[in-house]
Amino acid sequence: MMSRIPRARGQSLQIYPTYSIPEAALILAMPSRTLQSWVYDKPFFPVAGSNQPQQLLSFKELAQFYFLRFIRRNAGISEERARDLLQFAQEVTQTEYPLLDEDISVLNRHVFLNRNNAVMDLIHPRGQFVFHEIVSIFASRIDRNKRGLVTRLYPWRLWRDEDIRRPVSIDSNIMSGRLVITGTRIPVVVVATRKKSGESTSEIARDYCISQQRVTESLRHLPLALRKAA
Repeated sequence: MMSRIPRARGQSLQIYPTYSIPEAALILAMPSRTLQSWVYDKPFFPVAGSNQPQQLLSFKELAQFYFLRFIRRNAGISEERARDLLQFAQEVTQTEYPLLDEDISVLNRHVFLNRNNAVMDLIHPRGQFVFHEIVSIFASRIDRNKRGLVTRLYPWRLWRDEDIRRPVSIDSNIMSGRLVITGTRIPVVVVATRKKSGESTSEIARDYCISQQRVTESLRHLPLALRKAA
């Protein structure tokens, strides 16, 4: 077990480990077991309020695993192969977050260059369109700044290819990176807690000056067990 180094003054929250595996899995709407298999080599840290040390992820790690989830879904690969893919990409690019690179994407033994809105397989040109759809779909679920860095994720449990809804989001500069209703600073877990305590959707929406639909959709991102509890 390692001691987590306190966040340095001015250090970006994007690279500071702050998300537990259960919280990260909830945000990304994926099984904790899958995420756990991808972070098996991460160190354990003592966490306030918990009797057991936990593995923690940073915002950038969360974003990278979100992209890996898209790859696994679209390429139809196993959890183990997805993990190997990421490790291979890190080795080839010598970077910690290769899947977040705006220009180069790596898939197994293929290295893709994103240029002029097209993706070219630098090793096997015939496969140049295989990865393009995945990159394009992922681009619709994130925001990047002028330097090309991922600044915001729009995870959505009910997302399908044509679904452009972005009911919830995470941004390391908003509420310390907690899952919020998009365009607000309202944590989704707070909304769920209020709903569970007996408040109606209309009461919650009125308090926050947002539509009932936004409250309802934010709750739909939560796992079924939590939605039933709320």
